[in-house]
Amino acid sequence: MPDIQTIQPLSTHANSGLDLPTLLLAQKTEVIGELTRAIANQFNNTMMAITSYAELELKKLPPAERRSLEQVLRNTARATELVQKLLRISRNLPASNQALDLNAVLTGIAPLVEQLAGEGSSVAYNLEPEIPQICSDPAQLEQVALSLAINSRSAITKGGQLTFTTKLVEFDKDSVRAGEQPGKYVMFAVDETGAAALAGPSDFEPSTNLNQDARVNLFLAAVNVVVKDASGIVRFASDPAKGSSFKIYFPVLQLDQPAERERSVPRNAPVARTILIVEDDDAVRAPTAELLKMEGFKVLQARTGEEAIQVVLQNRSTLDLLVTDIVMPKMTGHEVADKLLEMSPELKVLFMSGEDDGAANARNKATSAVLRKPFRLGALKEKIHDLLGE
Repeated sequence: MPDIQTIQPLSTHANSGLDLPTLLLAQKTEVIGELTRAIANQFNNTMMAITSYAELELKKLPPAERRSLEQVLRNTARATELVQKLLRISRNLPASNQALDLNAVLTGIAPLVEQLAGEGSSVAYNLEPEIPQICSDPAQLEQVALSLAINSRSAITKGGQLTFTTKLVEFDKDSVRAGEQPGKYVMFAVDETGAAALAGPSDFEPSTNLNQDARVNLFLAAVNVVVKDASGIVRFASDPAKGSSFKIYFPVLQLDQPAERERSVPRNAPVARTILIVEDDDAVRAPTAELLKMEGFKVLQARTGEEAIQVVLQNRSTLDLLVTDIVMPKMTGHEVADKLLEMSPELKVLFMSGEDDGAANARNKATSAVLRKPFRLGALKEKIHDLLGE
């Protein structure tokens, strides 16, 4: 199967040999991805504020009066997950393969799939229960499923159906092609009935039709990346009178080691610990600080990196932990951490970020960690206690 490169920005592919409509579509996709990233950051901060203030009020109410606020927290969590899916799908991030339950991935995006498929078609699921885990990137799998739903909206005739199927299968040496390995696989099948959604060769050669197939080229490239990263097998069949069928086979994940048992450590917030919160958004910083104060911590606050350094210089208390946003004006969270670590080498650092890429990684996993926005108080406390070794 030919290797189809992942689509990159137009400026980096001037001599790549890809056709012009495909390059223009790739450039448009990149711009949309960057816009999505900016909007998602603002959305995460807004959700963070709503969540934090809701938790503050929740702690003040008796159990019988908490139902409404608990519902607010559940719905903000759902909204956040939707935006995170959008952010992951819209950005060209390196693959992050992990152990996955394919059924759980498909079930999680079911509402989006059904909405994207449109009113003229229906969506059905035929998921084999308790299938083994696979190793793949969840965002890439979601992208393939959602791309198929979008494509089916214009390709399936009224009354057609989009069907997602999972099944455990086994290939022997006689049923695999050159370069494929026999063994047990989890099949991820997507069948469209009503009309052929994609017209093209089964080996994923991009079509030479410059006007109609730019979108198809991008989609096939995405499928190829998913299959290649997971060492999988792909089959494609299309019939203009019946529809099309994609079957992707993921090798069953072999778990050699039992899952590590979760630690059971008592969590008691120490009174003497001092935490500095650096966050330029008042709506995020203020409730976070108040929540930590209620847990017994001494809390210092700063809006910028420069202000954080001044706070530390002026305050006589020993600083135990820095909690800082990563994306801030003038000084980033990483730059703030570097400056303060020069002053206090034993300082622990907790980064807050709405990002989902390498820029949000902790510098040293032994002394720092990353907490994705928006987060709940319980997650914040867990990270703090882990970093402080309690």
